[in-house]
Amino acid sequence: MKRSLCILVVTALAALALAGCGHVEPGVTQQTKIYHDAPVDKSRLAVNVRPKAKLDESPQVLLYPFWVAQKMDNHMLVGRELARIVHQTWTGLEVFQTIDYDPQLIYRGPEQAVSVARAAGADLVIVGIVPYLITGGSVDSSAVTLQIRIYETKGGNLLLSMDQSARVNAKRTQDWILFTIETRLSDSPLTEAIASMAADMAVPLKSWLPPTDAELGFADNALGMTRRILASGGSGGSGGEANSRALAQGLAGANGKDGVKLKVEFDVDSARIREGSYPLLNELAQALKGDQLHGRKVVVSGHADSDHTREYNQKLSERRAQSVKAYLAERGGVDAKLIRTEGFGEMRPLFPNTSAANKQRNRRVEVRLDQSGR
Repeated sequence: MKRSLCILVVTALAALALAGCGHVEPGVTQQTKIYHDAPVDKSRLAVNVRPKAKLDESPQVLLYPFWVAQKMDNHMLVGRELARIVHQTWTGLEVFQTIDYDPQLIYRGPEQAVSVARAAGADLVIVGIVPYLITGGSVDSSAVTLQIRIYETKGGNLLLSMDQSARVNAKRTQDWILFTIETRLSDSPLTEAIASMAADMAVPLKSWLPPTDAELGFADNALGMTRRILASGGSGGSGGEANSRALAQGLAGANGKDGVKLKVEFDVDSARIREGSYPLLNELAQALKGDQLHGRKVVVSGHADSDHTREYNQKLSERRAQSVKAYLAERGGVDAKLIRTEGFGEMRPLFPNTSAANKQRNRRVEVRLDQSGR
């Protein structure tokens, strides 16, 4: 009798513990039912080929509809949908700054995909092969294997190769006398499996790609500017050596010593601020007048790309920093006595000046706390 009671107590406690992990339908005249959402079981992500170095600039990317190698009805339609899920996942995770997906393309091998992507102006083309696929919908188990291959379009070389498998199992109902445990499948287990693998694959992809604007320390609103300015130590300016080391680690701007970076646009070879940058500087003025920064001294530093001579860029960066100070004082209502300016010319680039996008990032304005005591 005691043993039976103990078994019932242990069973009841187990039911309570499991109830915290699922949906419970209590019963009085019948067994209580506990529902669990079926998990996505995945193999370890295999990265078979990886680039030797990080990219210097953000690539233009074309994603192909996936090729379903297994014979099945509507295999092309299924491949388009699977690629769309990966595209949505990577877009949401901001893996690539620009990734285009054309569902009308038909995969006919890597050479053809590279040629099409090159003609479209893409730097990289991503193709996916699905060698194994079982879709049980909401009533049976689903399983899928995904192979991702990334080629550069200039020479057609394979840069990155990743493989992973995933499975969502439908399990039989477990009867524990006092209650039953039922595994509940979602409406689209295959979607969950593909999205989960895409999220795993985003990790090595991000480690290869150049840092984002946010990782570099850029901001475009008063809240972000305030946070980064407060985090700055004000010592050593932009720290070219520290920036290079941080870039190598994929952590540029993470230490906050540089303060906030701003994409202030000027007329060509001029210190005249373009009207399109007025809203950005208005946000900066709001940050500097806010409760957290009010009355604190800051340094506004100008930076240039490598166009023209070093002497020219040095003077231009100084004049542009002074223009920002003048705007903040005259239009933003910031006390000019709290702002000191300086210029670094082309001496502290964030990226090699090898493209228009890189040069745009190098032509920046930085604002940090002034702890020089001047």
